[in-house]
Amino acid sequence: MRIAFARPIAMLCRALPRCLHIAILFFLLQAGAAFAADAWPDDGQDYLDAVSRIIPDPLERWNRGVFSFNDAVIEYAAKPAYRGYEYLTPSFMRAGIKNVYHNLGFPVRFTNNLLQGRGMAAGVEMSRFILNTTFGLGGLFNVAKRHEPVVAVEDEDFGQTLGVWGVGEGFYIVWPFWGPSTARDSVGRVGDYFLHPLTYLQPWELSLGIKAVAMFNELDELLDQYDLLKQAAIEPYSSMRDAYVQYRRARLSK
Repeated sequence: MRIAFARPIAMLCRALPRCLHIAILFFLLQAGAAFAADAWPDDGQDYLDAVSRIIPDPLERWNRGVFSFNDAVIEYAAKPAYRGYEYLTPSFMRAGIKNVYHNLGFPVRFTNNLLQGRGMAAGVEMSRFILNTTFGLGGLFNVAKRHEPVVAVEDEDFGQTLGVWGVGEGFYIVWPFWGPSTARDSVGRVGDYFLHPLTYLQPWELSLGIKAVAMFNELDELLDQYDLLKQAAIEPYSSMRDAYVQYRRARLSK
């Protein structure tokens, strides 16, 4: 699958050292943390009032513009395309694609569990991967879900790992196509990118295409949740921001 703007972006990424990418994002993260420290006063009630604003949003003008762009992509491109895809493909096929891609993401979940000191959860991820890869035909079938895990496991990512390590959220940012994020989670995406095996698949167009198909295949629940949130929201942008931040904080607290 070839995307018109993907080649110049890929060429730019290859021209820059990976460490520079991480350094730039880490700088943004620290800048956001510094902004939050300045923005949130020390006295009790004012501090609580500031916390009620959820998260610093210094890029609100940019974020609202990207939010509107993403909303148009969802409403006029992704939603009708997915409804047609849903009509043409059987549910077991969509489930199989979802299972295979989730199985391929094992290194991301396993490594982040280890980095967070969740050894038991890492062991559960390992056992699930072995079961699904061997008896589930490479992950096509999720046979591991039939077995009760020793401990509850979540899909851990490097953004959560940074949170466990004490790194602050920084500021809120909305990325084109990717959607809502924070400075910390943006750095986390870089870490997860290098952990995912598809990153090293060549040619890079094939890797990008597989990831795009996998993401598109999982739009079903996301579209429904997005519609519910928009219908219930008086101000969709703020509601999306607050819901995302609260969701990430809830994941981190588990």
